[in-house]
Amino acid sequence: MGEWAFVALGSNVGDRAAHLEAGRHKLATLPRTAVLAESTIEETVPIGPVKQGKFLNQMVLLDTEQAPTEILEAAQAAERETGRVREDRWGPRTLDVDIVRFGDRNIRRSDLTVPHPELARRPFWLREHTELLATVNQDGVPAWAQIKPSRQAHIQRVAALVETWAIAMGKSVDERARWTRAAFMHDAVRDAPTEELARWSDRRWDIPKLFHGPAAAMLAAEHGETDRGVLNAIRFHSLGYAGWDDAGRMLYMADYLEPGRTFKRKRSAKLAARVPQDSQGVLIHVVRKRFQWAIEQKRKILPEAAEFWNGVVPASS
Repeated sequence: MGEWAFVALGSNVGDRAAHLEAGRHKLATLPRTAVLAESTIEETVPIGPVKQGKFLNQMVLLDTEQAPTEILEAAQAAERETGRVREDRWGPRTLDVDIVRFGDRNIRRSDLTVPHPELARRPFWLREHTELLATVNQDGVPAWAQIKPSRQAHIQRVAALVETWAIAMGKSVDERARWTRAAFMHDAVRDAPTEELARWSDRRWDIPKLFHGPAAAMLAAEHGETDRGVLNAIRFHSLGYAGWDDAGRMLYMADYLEPGRTFKRKRSAKLAARVPQDSQGVLIHVVRKRFQWAIEQKRKILPEAAEFWNGVVPASS
């Protein structure tokens, strides 16, 4: 097994779908390379000052033993084969192929920067990267989990979203790992029987639907998790917690904004895309929406949640 490479394809000239297909084929036929997953193809408005038609965009995930420079050479060859002429940086093109991420490498060259600096600013790349990760990344769910397949899919989407944010925000590999561990464990016993959750939980709140967070945190600690920030993220993910570090705050937002949620998907996607640039602004929005829902449902507001609200939402709100 080689390294994972996330490669973005875009076209807004001629037969756009055919150009994307040509790019995928070029990458798929590289030696010692396999295509693990392909994102949904989506139409997007062009970026930059040049007036032009809309793009079709897609991202593919490769498992490759090729070097980044070899993938770059193949990408540029695919562009040329579709008739790409490099003139205006922001101009129309038959095919645009960009290496967005290559394993955990940080590359700074005149012809290649990885992770791609535009990842944090292109909502469609953030969506596509998250979709690919959620499709293939299953290894983080703990062995002690008690979850249904639909719950596992939710967990994978949440973990993919926080990992995408971490990469786009330039976080270290260690910090990214903290966020994803919290995400993979937060709902790990959500489908366990209530009586078991009550037995495992170290915080006997009187709301059974909240037992799974403390229970998962206790089990995570029993199985070797020692990071207090990660454990607090898991324990309070349904409530909010004033003492959270970024692992907790990112999990709280991703649990609400992950793309599998059925309510107001377009709004959620826009908010998720804003996180790398404005995480605090998005957090305030999510806190308001979650508290509004709890009040409408006549849910009890526990002290930890109230303290979290007071620490996040401006007093004038």
